[in-house]
Amino acid sequence: MPNPHMRHLVRDVRVPSRTGEPEPCSLLLDGDRIAAILPPGEPPRDGAVTVEGRGRIALPGFIDAHSHAEAALGSEDAELAHLRQGVTTAVIGQDGVSFAPAEGDALAQIGRYFAAINGPVPEALGARAGIVETLEALTAPARFNAALLAPCGTIRAAVTGFSAGPLDDRGLDTVEGLARDAVAAGAVGLSLGLEYVPNGFADGRELRRYAAVAADLDVPLVAHIRGYEADAPRGLGEFVELGRESGAPVHVSHLHGPAGLILPHVDAARESGVDLTFDSYPYRRGNTILAMLALPSALQQRGPDATIAELARPEVRAELATEWFPTIADLLSRITVAFAPHPDWRWAEGLGLQQCADRVGLDLGELVCEILSATDLGVGAIVQQPAISTPEDIRAIANHPAHLGGSDGVYLGSHPHPRGWGSFARMLRRHVVEWGDWSWWDAVEHLSSRAARRFALTGRGAIEVGAVADLSLVDPATVGDVADYADSRRPATGIMEVFVSGAPALADGGLTEHRAGRGITTGQGSPRR
Repeated sequence: MPNPHMRHLVRDVRVPSRTGEPEPCSLLLDGDRIAAILPPGEPPRDGAVTVEGRGRIALPGFIDAHSHAEAALGSEDAELAHLRQGVTTAVIGQDGVSFAPAEGDALAQIGRYFAAINGPVPEALGARAGIVETLEALTAPARFNAALLAPCGTIRAAVTGFSAGPLDDRGLDTVEGLARDAVAAGAVGLSLGLEYVPNGFADGRELRRYAAVAADLDVPLVAHIRGYEADAPRGLGEFVELGRESGAPVHVSHLHGPAGLILPHVDAARESGVDLTFDSYPYRRGNTILAMLALPSALQQRGPDATIAELARPEVRAELATEWFPTIADLLSRITVAFAPHPDWRWAEGLGLQQCADRVGLDLGELVCEILSATDLGVGAIVQQPAISTPEDIRAIANHPAHLGGSDGVYLGSHPHPRGWGSFARMLRRHVVEWGDWSWWDAVEHLSSRAARRFALTGRGAIEVGAVADLSLVDPATVGDVADYADSRRPATGIMEVFVSGAPALADGGLTEHRAGRGITTGQGSPRR
């Protein structure tokens, strides 16, 4: 935590203006707040450490609206990845799958299922992960902040495990109660993962219960929808209808696909009164768990142990080889291994599945079965999106007024997706510096302010007196991303000073000793719309 008496004078920066060019000023930080906005050239003050801004753009810390930073908080490599992009807060608990709220076997099973994305269950949690306990465990050693969504797949697993069957009335009451308790404990919304198990097994009655909680408590219902790319209208349709029926604010995770196909559905929903926003990242490849992509959902019922046992049966593998893997051959051809946590398979990281299969002399489907079995289903996968999604689509989606910046960053393995190291720097470089799509004020809206409103992160998302002193200094001439798929862990450039809660977390481009990250719980009185 920062020293409450720490004071900094950030001299000669420029702050974005709604109506024109960024305005020169100096900023006085006192404790964890912005105490004053002063004229440029303000002389040093007694008791305040002076930081020379040298005309750089001072922006409120970016809020990553979709992150898997569960595995990044407290990791210096991943913290540097965040701070060098100006990201000071990550919204975690995404895709309906995370640690809290769960305990016992449900926590162990859900942790194993998504370990290639979120990392292992933190030892500090023991056998029980509540909202507050999880935030404390994750942020105690951290240099940036986290807010937590209550993941509805985890909630469902706590009630019925990985079963595909519909919940009875008692089960529905239980999951609703757990969702309400999670928000009361500080979760900033609820998340759905409708292409993952067990959340993907939820029927309409169950989904309407979660939507009702979000509506009643005025927190966003966030969803990895059931279909992207060409199938996005179907996924959007199901989710938008939940928002329309319940009145809940709804938010779509990592929206991608043909803009001409997707954005008319977004506009129609918003024009009809649905409170809809979305996030996106500026890349054409995705990153998820291989089990979700490569195995039928029916094989994933009853949890990881049962799935691995099924994969060990010759008759199951034979059926997959003839009835399943041929139907997803194109998908498998577009997958690269990002993370393979087993000493016998580390060599596969960074290689395509077909390259891996050729190296060990296996059919592609048999390779999938072998690597998933060896790694306890823990394979992270990067997937190239179909050709129908173009760079122009990514640009159009990011320019929409309902857009929030999100990285969907995953921080595991030797060849993770570069989006965790470059998304926000890439958006600044392209949309502000190169293309002129956004002013600096617009950049603040897309990358900070809208997320602060959406998730009620009170006091964040703006540079104003009394705001939390999360801020970064941006050099427009050098800001940009340098990580790529071959070398994905290279930190971004152009942001060398970052403050978190008034403490310098990044100085001269390097991490400091200050670990001022906080677990942020539900804010009060901050409008989301």
